[in-house]
Parts: sequence; structure tokens; C-alpha cells
Amino acid sequence: MPASNTSVYLKSYVLGDALREEHFELRGTALRPLADGEVLLETVCLSVDPYLRGCMTGMPDYYIPQLDLRAPVHSLGVARILDSRLPGHAPGELVVGSIDWSARSVLGALAISERPVGRGTLRRLAPTEEHPSRYLGVLGITGITAFFGIVGAAKPRRGETMVVSAAAGAVGSVAGQIAKILGARVIGLASSQQKRSVIVERLGFDAALDYRSPTLAQDVLELAPGGPDIYFDNVGGAVSQAVMSTMRRPARVIECGQISSYDDQDGGWTVDIRPIHRNGLRFESFTPSHFAEFEPAALAQLGHWLDTGQIVALETVHHGIESLPAAMLELFRGGNIGKTVVLLDR
Repeated sequence: MPASNTSVYLKSYVLGDALREEHFELRGTALRPLADGEVLLETVCLSVDPYLRGCMTGMPDYYIPQLDLRAPVHSLGVARILDSRLPGHAPGELVVGSIDWSARSVLGALAISERPVGRGTLRRLAPTEEHPSRYLGVLGITGITAFFGIVGAAKPRRGETMVVSAAAGAVGSVAGQIAKILGARVIGLASSQQKRSVIVERLGFDAALDYRSPTLAQDVLELAPGGPDIYFDNVGGAVSQAVMSTMRRPARVIECGQISSYDDQDGGWTVDIRPIHRNGLRFESFTPSHFAEFEPAALAQLGHWLDTGQIVALETVHHGIESLPAAMLELFRGGNIGKTVVLLDR
């Protein structure tokens, strides 16, 4: 069994500045022998997500725990068990859970269950699964975030108009498709013509707008003269202020993320509520944990939509452990279409 390993570490917390390559470090590390109740994992693929930026601020009062600088970065990933001292689980099994940004890792698995619920909990997959990265996207945290954001929070009614920001991103692209399935008219906001073409031509959005347009509010009103009924917000900042200025009571804003503000000095998450107050909007936020008891049903429904072609899974794929920092930086520059995943070449 190999004794050496390669891992990605965050060298220092970054608050009030953009992440850069030099904030990460690729290190060779040693793998310790397995203890009872542990498994040795070979990483297959890893998820790169906006929420990770919040784990890199060093703020003790952030809403999610900060990364330990003494340990590798970790995120949702798929891995194969190479060796096991966890009773009932043998080499060759494919699992999904919180995995180190490492070629291999030793994990003290608290449980292997039907769904991953935290660090040290793994969910078993079919060992012959042909598309393991889908369990990081549509069949993982991305999919359930979009599902609960639309089905649990937005609850679009047939004929309503919904605007989605970051519509070509991981969550936005799935959220828009689910809203279409439920009968809504969907307008996506995206930066490039390529992205706007993808969400209209491949995903079935009704229209797409350039969120960088200096006349964004007017552009929205031209497509939705009375203002949209729902705004599914993934970005915050000036884009969201422009969209909210077009909305009228009883429209609602569903807040999913604020990626435009995560590099701010205070870690972001600031919202100007004046258009919410002036226009009488309902503002609602959520996380998948608010709907945790319904997660198995959500995954089953997402799997059905994926299998029947009602949802298209988009991915931006990077290769190799060394590409993880660049993949993270590209995500914040808007260089991805759909879910950002890193496949570890073997």
C-alpha cells in the first residue's frame, strides 16, 4: 500500500481579499496505518463549491465551520475504499461523503449510511457507477439545494415568471430546470453569450439576459412587464438590487447564495433591503438542512428527472489533484458552466 500522498492545503485564511493561487499549497504527506474503524480511500472526484470560500475566512462566527489549516481542504467527493478496518465494508466499495483534497486519505467513518450527513459519514454507491461526479452535482448537494430552493421555498405556480441569477452555474442551472418542470416561465442571468445560449437551447429556459448590462432592470421589465413573480438569488450585490427594484408585491425573493460578496472584509452577506421594503417583497432564505428529512425523496425525484431527460446535468471538469486551486479560482471568476468537479487521474 502506498505510504506517500499528495494533498491540497489552505496556507492562511483570507478575509477581505480575493483568493489567489498562493493561498493554497500542494504538499506531500505520509499516510498513517489504519486503526480499527477506519478506511483507506482513493479519491475519484471532488466537488468545488462557492460555500468553501466561507470556510476560508477565519471568522469564528461565520455560519459554517472554518477549515483547519493543519489538515487538507475537504469537500463533497467520491472515493473508492482501498483498505478497510471498518466491519462490513470491503475494498472496492464506492462511497460519497466529505473527502479530503488528497489523492488518498484515511477516514474514521462514523457510519456508512443511505445519505451523507456530516464529516465522517459516507454513503455507499454502486461500485460500477459510470458517472460518479453526478453524486456531487444533480444527485448531490447541488441538486438538493436547487430542489428545496424551488419546491420547498419558491413554490412557483404555473405561469409565474422567475428570474435566476448565476443561471449557468451549478445550482442555478438545476433550479431553473425544476421551475420549468413545475410550469414557470424562467429568465436566466448569465455573463457570456455562450452561457446564455446553453441555458436557453440546452436547458429550456425561456430567455436569458446579460447580468452585466447597465440597463439590467429595464431589460428584465421588457421580458416581464409587471416585474417577475420570483427571484432566485445566487449572487447578491448590485445584480440582485437591480432585479428586486423591478418586482412588485406579492413577489418573493428566494436567497440561495451571495457569491458576489464573499471576498468582502466582513465575509459578505449584506443586503440593501430598501427595494424589499419599498416594493413589499417577501424575502426568504434557506439551506438544505432545513429540509433534511425530505432529502431521500428529493434525491429520488432528481434521479427520475435526470434519467428521463427532464433535467440536463452540466459539468465543468478539471483533472488532477494539482488543478483544485485553479478550479476554485475559476469558479469565482465565473469560468464554469454547471457543476465544477475535479477528476483525479489514475
